[in-house]
Amino acid sequence: MGQAWTSLVVEGCAAEAEAAIEAVQAPGEEVSIPLLTGDDKRCCMRFVVRKFGRKSCFLFSCGHTLPTCSGVPSWPLEIRNAEGQGKSAYAVSDLPENQILLEEEPFYTRTPPAELHGRPEWDEDWSAAFTRIKAPMRLPGGESEKEKPLLASTALVRDVLGFVKMPESLRGALMSFSFPPLDLEHGLVDVALQLAKLCKERLPECKAFQVEWLQVGILVTEMNIFPGGRVFWTMSRINHSCAPNCVFTNAPGRWGLRTLRPIRKGEELTISYLGEELLLPTSQRRWLLWRSKCFICQCSRCTSSEDPLRDRACICLGRAPLSWRVVHKPAVWQRADPSTKSRAVALLKEGFVFASTGEIRRTAEGAWVQVEKCEVNGQTSGWGLIDGAALGLGRLIEPCEGRLPSLCPQDGVAPGELRDRLQKRALASRAGLRLNWYDGDNLERHLLPAASAATQWRRDDGDDEDIDTETGAEVQGPAFLPIGWARLRGECWHCRCGCITKAMAAEKELSEVAQRVFALSLPEQPRASQAGVKGLALPDEGFVLTALRLADDAGRLFGRRHWIWQWGLLFAVDLDLSLIRYTYMQWDAAFASRTTAMLIEVWDWLTSLGLSQEPSLFLHSRAQRLAKELESVILPNHPKDRFRELQGELRRRLEASSPSVSLLPPREFIPGSLFIAH
Repeated sequence: MGQAWTSLVVEGCAAEAEAAIEAVQAPGEEVSIPLLTGDDKRCCMRFVVRKFGRKSCFLFSCGHTLPTCSGVPSWPLEIRNAEGQGKSAYAVSDLPENQILLEEEPFYTRTPPAELHGRPEWDEDWSAAFTRIKAPMRLPGGESEKEKPLLASTALVRDVLGFVKMPESLRGALMSFSFPPLDLEHGLVDVALQLAKLCKERLPECKAFQVEWLQVGILVTEMNIFPGGRVFWTMSRINHSCAPNCVFTNAPGRWGLRTLRPIRKGEELTISYLGEELLLPTSQRRWLLWRSKCFICQCSRCTSSEDPLRDRACICLGRAPLSWRVVHKPAVWQRADPSTKSRAVALLKEGFVFASTGEIRRTAEGAWVQVEKCEVNGQTSGWGLIDGAALGLGRLIEPCEGRLPSLCPQDGVAPGELRDRLQKRALASRAGLRLNWYDGDNLERHLLPAASAATQWRRDDGDDEDIDTETGAEVQGPAFLPIGWARLRGECWHCRCGCITKAMAAEKELSEVAQRVFALSLPEQPRASQAGVKGLALPDEGFVLTALRLADDAGRLFGRRHWIWQWGLLFAVDLDLSLIRYTYMQWDAAFASRTTAMLIEVWDWLTSLGLSQEPSLFLHSRAQRLAKELESVILPNHPKDRFRELQGELRRRLEASSPSVSLLPPREFIPGSLFIAH
């Protein structure tokens, strides 16, 4: 090691560093050296042997730890073989939560799209042959193939060109990464083979390479590439988990690895290859990983027998207690309909006990319970107002036993209201064209009672909801399921009350549509090209209204814990924020309160799932933007206390979180008609 190198090594470590370098025997071997940085700090730099000269070896950097002021920094992980997984990364010491383990520059970046433009090979013959490349996609075991086959893409062509143009030593390094066997029955392996044959035949750069090498070049790039077309020597070797303990961070010109929770020495480090798709059900996550990365995920989430993203409300959830007592002095009126303006049918004195049908309805005046039969006058129908807070009164009646379902607050949005809310506020009640994405009429027989669909989940400390009624054991973490909610087991949803329901076909139909419609990228939608708003998505009114109708139908069918309803709320929040930014629409306190309540509901839902990522990693950027908008809301004729309560709750959550990445950035979109108008 020369004098220039020795002067950079941390004092007292030069001999050890020189011995480590002399010990390397072959290209691809790694060595760690503690170095001084320009600001009198020190970091651990990781190097890979690229090639050997007569009396020297050539190294390239594959990452470094963050600079520190004291101590001798060391490399935080090691790469070693794991049975059935190829190479994996493991912690070499205990690692704290929320620590940046390393930063790394890519050692290879895929050929940019601009280099494909204007080549003479892209003629009609190429286009015809390229469009014929396709392969069916099947899950392992011969299960049924998906509707659409896998097609070739220009990204795969860029993989080939990048592979054949890179230096031989770099190509050899890339070949040391994992890729699927060439005899694997998988659509991507087949498409890669067909494209490799076409490239060898038509592209001059590829003629000197065997077809198998070109096929491997495509597969090894696709298996290890990160967003932006980058391959990293260290981070690309880290395995996937849907419950990862680390996260990839991406800032301009800086890429790193950060811990999400404390990690024990010897524990495998994992990241997620998915982004927004982490909030999809298990079957869909597994399919996406099989389609793009050629493996079936075996992480703790995917191998669990239960999937909380598909929880369904049970009909028992929205039922009110059956026995009630009047607590208001001196009496309350029983009404013919759930309204204080309807006809009074009986006067129920304080202490009077009556039976209810269990049906409950919410109006602007509050929640009403239906009276089964009033012994005062023999009426077989009628309604009692539960709480008179909206009228300046207190609690009027209360259950003799049991408790009320946790109904959606008046400033929240219940299933069935998302679409109407946009129509009334932004579209002047225009109906818009409804797109035929699914058979809405067929869903009617599966719909929940309105109160069951609107009821929120809750978990109160000390309640028997924390105890499994079958085993008596305390329920912890993501396995927890509140009473009144059913979890999917096999082909049916099972509730603790004993109720078993089926709606598998309806859920499958809505899920396939929702995964496409609620994608953050809003694919295939027109975009604005004007300065200042370039890239703003401009879907037509029919798309937006049908998307909200989809969320409404899912909420009415499965309740508020189901992933489609929650994704619909997030879609509506993004739409609200975009309308404020890109149109002349102004928020009033009522509308802003509902937007805030929707975001808080999604935050609570993410918390209840028990994910390894805290909710702020998904929602922080939206919450920041919404909190800023709330500061300009005028509060004339609206209950200020509730608005301030929601605003304060949002601020508290922001102050308590410090996310390192944004896994779910907000969508920017408004109906195209509003963009033209404004």
